[in-house]
Amino acid sequence: MKYDITRDYIEIGNSRPGQSNDGISFIVSHDTGNPGSTAYANRNYFNNTQPFASAHTFIDDQYILEIIPLDEIAYHVRTEVTGDNRRFGNNANEAAIGVELAYGGNINFEEAYERYVWYHAYLVNRYNLDPDSDIIAHSTLDPSRRTDPQNALHRNGLSWDTFLRDVKNELRSEFGVETDDSDVLGEAIALPIGIGDEGPFVEEIQQDLIRTGYSLPLFGADGIYGEETENAIMRFQRRYDLKVDGLVGPVTLDKLNEVLNEGGTLDSFPLPSGIFQQGDEGEEVKQIQRALQQVNFNPQGIDGIYGPNTEDAVRRFQSMYAALVNDGIYGPETRRFLRMELDDRN
Repeated sequence: MKYDITRDYIEIGNSRPGQSNDGISFIVSHDTGNPGSTAYANRNYFNNTQPFASAHTFIDDQYILEIIPLDEIAYHVRTEVTGDNRRFGNNANEAAIGVELAYGGNINFEEAYERYVWYHAYLVNRYNLDPDSDIIAHSTLDPSRRTDPQNALHRNGLSWDTFLRDVKNELRSEFGVETDDSDVLGEAIALPIGIGDEGPFVEEIQQDLIRTGYSLPLFGADGIYGEETENAIMRFQRRYDLKVDGLVGPVTLDKLNEVLNEGGTLDSFPLPSGIFQQGDEGEEVKQIQRALQQVNFNPQGIDGIYGPNTEDAVRRFQSMYAALVNDGIYGPETRRFLRMELDDRN
């Protein structure tokens, strides 16, 4: 094989229950989230500390290190997360291999990434999986709390799409497995990125911006780094006391991932979807009232009751924009403009 696989299993305990899994039907791709921590450093941590968490395999620039047998359960996805059950009909801890990419510090990313790609191809070939449907990012299963492995990929100019294409290329070249678009080489994009850049990496950055509350109402996550994306990045940088240059480099990427990992959103003023008007009550009405108050259209209290004062505040806000009907009813268009106004004030 192209690379050796080292098997140095941790002791039975909280991290390795020693129970057989249900067979392998998919792979969950992770990164360690701890820059500079090597494969063996992670192995020793789980062996000595025994938290109720783990993964099967850790990969750095020296080792592909399996610390839990692939036919056993490993705790690499929260059990209360249900995306894995919906997609694959089973819990990831019981039906998937968790693969962690070590990065940062003195780890040579290119060497670690090549091993990471190869090992995914090896698993796909071994378990007869489909790389398009059976490799999933941890961030996809647990989007409110996780950004891996894009956290590690992005800081090195790689998108999730590029990673999957690299796995397919490895499948073809090393294992003789042909897949759709496997001959399309994945490419890293040089950092920083800015106006004029485009592609899957840009699209993923845009998706992260939207997740953190910086809406892109005109073009959305279209994969093209235009003025709307630049302005959103500049608002983000201003809010977090970064250099405000509209460019996405390592510092801005790290802060974006940090914020996503801490809470999934920068938005202190969440806005509900749907239509709200006089007579409605509840927490969603409070969200509207808080947002109106933040943009200086005081609804006369945050009481969760969509009464005359809230309707008046909505009307006054709507009157600022010719595109809005001045009817005092909160709906999708009012929400869109209110979101933009909130973003401009951040």
